[in-house]
Amino acid sequence: MNGDSPILGALRQRPLRVLWLEDSASDFEFCIRELRRARLEVVADVVRTEGEFVDKLLGETYDVVLADYKLEGWTGMDALARMRELRRDTPLILVTGALGDAVVVDCLKRGVADYVLKDRVARLPIAICKALEEKYLREERKLAHNQLRESEEKFRALAESIASAIFIYRGTQCRYANRAAEIITGYDRSELLELSSWDLIHPDSRESVIQMGLTQVPGEAVPRRYELKIITKAGAARWLDVTSSFIEVEGRRGGLITAFDVTERKEAEEAVQRLVASDPLTGLANYRRLLDAFQCELKRSGRTGRSFSLVLFDLDGLKRINDAYGHLAGSRALCRVGNVLRAQCRSMDVPARFGGDEFAIILPETGADAARHVASRVADTVQNDGELPKITVSFGLAVCPDDGGSFKDVMLIADSGLYLMKGQPRLDDLQFNRTNLRLVDSAD
Repeated sequence: MNGDSPILGALRQRPLRVLWLEDSASDFEFCIRELRRARLEVVADVVRTEGEFVDKLLGETYDVVLADYKLEGWTGMDALARMRELRRDTPLILVTGALGDAVVVDCLKRGVADYVLKDRVARLPIAICKALEEKYLREERKLAHNQLRESEEKFRALAESIASAIFIYRGTQCRYANRAAEIITGYDRSELLELSSWDLIHPDSRESVIQMGLTQVPGEAVPRRYELKIITKAGAARWLDVTSSFIEVEGRRGGLITAFDVTERKEAEEAVQRLVASDPLTGLANYRRLLDAFQCELKRSGRTGRSFSLVLFDLDGLKRINDAYGHLAGSRALCRVGNVLRAQCRSMDVPARFGGDEFAIILPETGADAARHVASRVADTVQNDGELPKITVSFGLAVCPDDGGSFKDVMLIADSGLYLMKGQPRLDDLQFNRTNLRLVDSAD
């Protein structure tokens, strides 16, 4: 696993104690092999009946409980209920076959830490680490809040000894920060006391913070938990798992914030998401990520009133290249186009390969003239990249919302321009829908 978390590193130093509810020996062995691939030493007690499960819970201590959803005569949710009755706070993860969305939501609401499908068991080590991380966070926060009620002196002693960052704010002004807060942010305590909370928040998280403020209920006493990206003194971005609640500060309402650095876990999750949303040959975004990016830009355009552009590219004569030079040369030609797109794009742009020889770029905050300039630059660079065989691309573009308010509409306009550039008749709608838009229709 890339981007190993501190929790995973700690687990590799000792056996992972697991209570396993499973009635399939083959499924159990398959999961064990996956955990061992993550370099985890597992000590597992496997049970099938409710009586065996209760006996093990009463007699042993476990890091995590793994349970199939459907067992012979009972379920994983029955096991969770017995754990609640016995006051066991051990995380329970469902390792199961396909579940409906409604069942998944119900299980999570009732306290299941996570669920892993058996055909995606490679995610099990990450799920275990996440569940244990959340358990440790709960324990630290429970301890912290209990001590806060006793006295400020005890609170300060405790706050300086735990790994979670603690801030006390009145308005946007910091009144207290512990040693962990200094380590996470890179600022010393005096700097944090002078710094507005807004200056710590990364631009990517500011809109969500504003939305939380707008939805806040007057007099709300329930702590809120969310993930937040901050900017450290060195300019680096860090992800925090934050819990905020209200307290009295100097006779006025203030905020108590506890935060745990989860940057390594977020980076590992983002790495997995990039793999899922990437074209395996070129490394560009795939069709699904292209569609998600379009929807995000459509929403932003609706808020700001500013347009954005989509440019389609087509590698000319890919079949001819494959026939004349072989499929390896054809694959290399696709990678050449992908490399040019990547090099010519800004960080905010989204270059993608969404078909065999079809590419696209979403250009935020970009009108038709600027988009045409980018497309021409890409075409010239591809044609003059110095490699053989020489390749060319055709392109067409559309501007949203001027040319349409949906992905399908914009794609049709851009595709029309692409075929005009090729000097070929426009595909009729039926043929177009069979090729470029069949994924759009299925997504709808």
